[in-house]
Amino acid sequence: MKFYKPLFSIIIIIIQLILSIVSYYDFVTWGKANSELDGLISRIFHGDSLFLFVLVIGFYEMQTKPSWFKTVIRILLMSIVLGTQFSGLIPIDQFYFGVYNTAWFSAVVAVVLILIRIGKYSVEKINDKKLNKASR
Repeated sequence: MKFYKPLFSIIIIIIQLILSIVSYYDFVTWGKANSELDGLISRIFHGDSLFLFVLVIGFYEMQTKPSWFKTVIRILLMSIVLGTQFSGLIPIDQFYFGVYNTAWFSAVVAVVLILIRIGKYSVEKINDKKLNKASR
């Protein structure tokens, strides 16, 4: 498999990793500072799965040939990272979870497309081996 201009995706993945680590640190700090509340409420940390979603979408973007579709994927990646970071500034109720759910859906689609691409690549390799064997 070939990667096409992966620098953008690598930078976005690293940025999301750093933001997820900072978010986790804030999550743990709040839990320590409010230990009596932390025991009463059920808090869920979404930064780890958000990082995995960005990683999968970024990996698919690396495999995509330069075209308008690659540009759309890049815009989606930027929207996910910026949308989750600045969701508090957007006056839409539950905007963060809308972006999170979009990232989740996009990651599932990207996994399916990656699996299809791996399947095509495997079939091509098998056919190439058969052709090379037959030509000898």
